Amino acid sequence: MSTTHLPFRNVPYLPQKLQTSRLENGDILLSNGQPLKSFPTHLLAPILYSAEHASDRVWLAQRDPVDPLQPGWQTLTYGQALVRLRALVQGFLDHGGVPNAPVMILSRNSIDHALIMYAAMWAGRPVVPVTPAYALISQDFSRLNYIDKLTEPAIVYVEDGVQYQRGLGAMALDQRLVIYSRNAPENCNAKSINDLARPATSDVDAALARVQPDDLAKLMLTSGSTGEPKAVINTHRMVSANAKMIRSVWDEDLLAAQSGGHQVMCNFLPWSHTYGAHAILHNMTDWGGTLYIDWGAPTPERLPQMLRNLKEVSTTQHTTVPAAWAALATALEQDRALAEVFFKRLIVMAYGGAAMGQDIYERIQAVAVNVTGERISLSAGYGATETSPTASNVHWPNDTMGLIGCPLPGNEFKLVPAAEKLELRVRGVNVTPGYYRDPERTAAAFDEDGYYRLGDAVRFVDPDMPEKGLAFDGRTAEEFKLANGSWVSAGQVRVKAVAAIGGVLSDVVVCGLNQDNICLLGFLDETYCARLTGEALTPEQLVGHEQVIASVRQGLEAYNHSHPNAASRIARIVLQATPPQADFGEITEKGYINQSRVLSLRADEVHRLYSADPDTDIIII
Repeated sequence: MSTTHLPFRNVPYLPQKLQTSRLENGDILLSNGQPLKSFPTHLLAPILYSAEHASDRVWLAQRDPVDPLQPGWQTLTYGQALVRLRALVQGFLDHGGVPNAPVMILSRNSIDHALIMYAAMWAGRPVVPVTPAYALISQDFSRLNYIDKLTEPAIVYVEDGVQYQRGLGAMALDQRLVIYSRNAPENCNAKSINDLARPATSDVDAALARVQPDDLAKLMLTSGSTGEPKAVINTHRMVSANAKMIRSVWDEDLLAAQSGGHQVMCNFLPWSHTYGAHAILHNMTDWGGTLYIDWGAPTPERLPQMLRNLKEVSTTQHTTVPAAWAALATALEQDRALAEVFFKRLIVMAYGGAAMGQDIYERIQAVAVNVTGERISLSAGYGATETSPTASNVHWPNDTMGLIGCPLPGNEFKLVPAAEKLELRVRGVNVTPGYYRDPERTAAAFDEDGYYRLGDAVRFVDPDMPEKGLAFDGRTAEEFKLANGSWVSAGQVRVKAVAAIGGVLSDVVVCGLNQDNICLLGFLDETYCARLTGEALTPEQLVGHEQVIASVRQGLEAYNHSHPNAASRIARIVLQATPPQADFGEITEKGYINQSRVLSLRADEVHRLYSADPDTDIIII
């Protein structure tokens, strides 16, 4: 149903004040006219502030780490956090060793993870949060060892020593300290987090006084989808400023009044990635908010946990990746009680990490209207690990997906004409100075004016009205040519094709490099398909089900009718009975597909798509 005529629930954004200038060489500069609010010297400041002014407010909450199915939440207030942090800082200082050497963190999101992270930075030690899969799932631990050699951490933290034993055993630990929360690991110099903590002395205050804005706070790792991970330098200034860049487009008094005093979020995005670590954890900390740590995710195995948590926690903001929104859309449609809790206090929704289809938005909005009588803005944030992370967002009530909005106060965009598109570059207080111990990649990442090259193309929603913002126009690295020389924007094809099919597919991978036409690998939304067919079928049965096939065919025929040219038209699709496998890097921790990895691992499926004599399961459009 159409909801565009209904009002939005009041969103407390400040007025848009985009500033533009066009240079003689054709470049376009964009900046935000709203001033950047003052930001603290370091990442510890928000915790200190809330510990003084809201000591009893819950900072973090988590399920029982041993048995997460237990009812209730374990909580940590800001006042309790400060006491524990000071004790851990003293432990880091007493440990000695190589001064300022990093602390590697191998852990899912947890209260102890956060305490180790902030305590290490307080003690002058940068942290290196590593994707747990590198230590838990990998067979050869090549990436874990690459990161270990690159960053040379003096201390390693693991949540569970037994769980991470294989990964630790693959590292040349020597006598480096391993800190653990549960189950001591074997054959290493190990100490529990409780034993690390020591009574705080004046040395703790002296350590805090030494922390400076341009000190290295974190080494955030890129995904490494096209090579070894890069270690992105994140300073205290970058991340502290980025939190205030986002708050600089909000009317905070109105927001506080609407939310009942402070912000609440329940989120699964991993802290080993910049989105979860900064846009979620640190931003909520900067708000003085409460973060419920979600150990669920938009995967078949972990989705029930995610939905259970969201059904218990009435949040004021919800921001996540498109894959999670797609899963949540189906759940909200099916579970009225979930929808009532979810929308009760919600002021704004947002997504990032990948482009999202309009169909997902419309489905979520239809439920919101049914439950509340109002639309609730679902906007986008945009950025990269190198921008810590948010460089722009849609800071106005919005009902159009695919936008990246306008630059936030504190950074400036440069749009550089490239062929028929505009390449996006950014410079500002939130932008990294470069990659750790990698001067060649650092030099290549910036242009002659110091703008970071994001690798994305953008376009104006309305060239005559720049204040309407920018729309994503494809990842330059994902674009490829067909055999006839036509350029294909894989990102645009992916989003529009999934939207046209209308819920049956959770995602697609776009194929066609040096081929005559575009084909797709299609991944099912199993929950939606079960509702469509009315049966509880296996994925193997669903990919051959006539209703599923008919929906896919009809959706892509409609898509082709609207996109008849060779650079957009889809010729064939093969549905995949096996979903993207996180174990093999096909799907990231944030829940979206690594297109290049899927194409590599499913090369045989791609070959079948282009066979002159296609198999019967190939759907020809």
